[in-house]
Amino acid sequence: MPESGHAPRILIVRSSALGDIVFATSLLGGLRARWPAAHIGWLAQAGFAGILDGDSRIDEVIRIAPDTVKSPSRLWALRRELRARRYDWVIDAQGLAKSRLLAAMAAGARRIGFDSREPLGFLLHQRLPKGGDIRDIASEYRALAEALTGAVAPPPRLLVAESARDAAQALLSAAGLAPGYIALCPFTTRPQKHWIESHWPPLAALLAAQNPGRALAVLGGPGDVEAAARIVTACPVPVVNLAGKTRLNQLPGVLQQAGLVIGVDTGLTHIGVAVQRPVVALFGSTCPYTQGAESPLTVMYDALPCAPCKRKPTCNGRFDCLRGLTPQRVAAAARALLGRDEAAR
Repeated sequence: MPESGHAPRILIVRSSALGDIVFATSLLGGLRARWPAAHIGWLAQAGFAGILDGDSRIDEVIRIAPDTVKSPSRLWALRRELRARRYDWVIDAQGLAKSRLLAAMAAGARRIGFDSREPLGFLLHQRLPKGGDIRDIASEYRALAEALTGAVAPPPRLLVAESARDAAQALLSAAGLAPGYIALCPFTTRPQKHWIESHWPPLAALLAAQNPGRALAVLGGPGDVEAAARIVTACPVPVVNLAGKTRLNQLPGVLQQAGLVIGVDTGLTHIGVAVQRPVVALFGSTCPYTQGAESPLTVMYDALPCAPCKRKPTCNGRFDCLRGLTPQRVAAAARALLGRDEAAR
């Protein structure tokens, strides 16, 4: 990478998924510290790029269609666009064949990225191993940032612009939610990462009893509306249903207003960490991060012999690793975390 006094044009390629884009923001802190005047672009799928809107550390967000790598015409158009921008360096922060192909569209730039077993490695000029302390949140991205800049990289961070913060406050106010509400984030991409659905209503009751005056809300995407309605209907206490009612670019501002975030291994939970809110994260089938956040964090993970099973569960759908995290245990963890947060103020 260039010397600190230079102002290089840098492109980050991390096109998906939501949680990993949030984690990859660890690159931005390190890059900006080393090259304050750099021009930094980010290439992401249109469906995920909104999470980066308004971040002052990014000069441009380049949105692409999900099928870009399968379309010769789209790839050719992207190649013309990226060549015209004259990037000096491209960072492939995904390590997949498709991300390497996307990085290669910035012809003329030096391309650096993760080493992996994926094909098309020859399209990168330099491949770096995924490193870092696996216990740290966003460990592989922080290790990549350190390898590029020579300095320890910060945790992931999402910067919320004042206009986005005002819009989030208006949305929450219209829903009857004041700052300090409790955000429940039950939904993610794979069933083995979900907490048991029937656990959420008793947890809501316990949280309401522990936190009089704090409202509760369920957050999720358009595909989660039906499941969110089931949970809210089953709750014995009032819970606001925001599932499907927030745009992606609103989520950092909405979660920044929360007094507590409780969620599974999902992008919304990671956003809670990245906007520095107290977070209780529920892990089972995936490897947990347990340290490295700048804000109060409690990770619940029972480390059963079969965990983390990742994409190959062996429990015949029982999801024992998450079933054992009872509502009582989660509520107790939430109470302790909020107690630590209040004591630290």
